[in-house]
Amino acid sequence: MDTLTSIEGARAAVELYFKYRGSKPVAAVIFTHTHTDHWGGARGVLDDEMLANGRVPIIAPNLFMEHAVSENIIAGPAMLRRAQYQFGLFLAKGPRGQVDCGLGKSMATGSVALLRPTDLIMATGDKRTIDGVEFEFQMAPNSEAPAEMHFYLPRYRLLNLAENCTHNFHNLLPFRGADVRDALAWSKYLNEALLMWGDKAEAMCGQHHWPAWGQERIGHDDPPATRSLQIRA
Repeated sequence: MDTLTSIEGARAAVELYFKYRGSKPVAAVIFTHTHTDHWGGARGVLDDEMLANGRVPIIAPNLFMEHAVSENIIAGPAMLRRAQYQFGLFLAKGPRGQVDCGLGKSMATGSVALLRPTDLIMATGDKRTIDGVEFEFQMAPNSEAPAEMHFYLPRYRLLNLAENCTHNFHNLLPFRGADVRDALAWSKYLNEALLMWGDKAEAMCGQHHWPAWGQERIGHDDPPATRSLQIRA
């Protein structure tokens, strides 16, 4: 689920997992949204044989390819140049710290490949069963990315809110020139997720930060003064 930025990084991550958890077949690949750091490493997870026989579905939100190509390929060179300024990539790093990406310490480098999804999630409420595990999806277009989605796993009471709920306040206007985010729509998707799963989820995760545990952190039960930024982001 979200295959990192680079092929080399994704391949190293999979090998590290297999080293300590045992080798397991890849059952599916899910792209939660259209930003490169969530799909660029897919070829590090899927080999040529998997792609040729089509046995591993690649699942993504509706209009994924249109927006991924528009932002990351057609506008890719200009966006990359601006991102190098936005994230301070070439600023010196020292013992007192560094200027970083906020959501992460640095931009990853390496090879990137865009794979076309084979299965599009079209509407909130769509479900898929992957390797015996049921996924319930929620569409969240024009939020943190122009095509984005969330999902819930009833078996594990796990809510994944992609990059729409992080432990900091996210960019609404990315300096690198990505689409301006619709803050009102974004907030409505989070409210909808709370209504759909807030009284069910016991764990919540995203793609850049650590998870939140317990309904008191995920829902509205805690006092406003201590309410988690995951809900207000």
